[in-house]
Amino acid sequence: MATNDLNKLQEILNSAEDNHALLTRIRKQATKINSMMEELNAMLEPGYKIEKKERKPRAANGTGKGPGRPRKNAAAE
Repeated sequence: MATNDLNKLQEILNSAEDNHALLTRIRKQATKINSMMEELNAMLEPGYKIEKKERKPRAANGTGKGPGRPRKNAAAE
């Protein structure tokens, strides 16, 4: 009889640990969702304007080739 009680107690403790881990994951995700909702609310305001990103021009390379892996025969030299 005592072994049944100890087994039940062990199951309760294990499930409590699992539930605690699940709750912490849910809390982290909830904070992410809240921040995303704040961004969405800011975007839906009537005075919102899109900020365009400036792209940097590509660096001019004298050979006309882009960056990448060198050829096998060039690596052997």
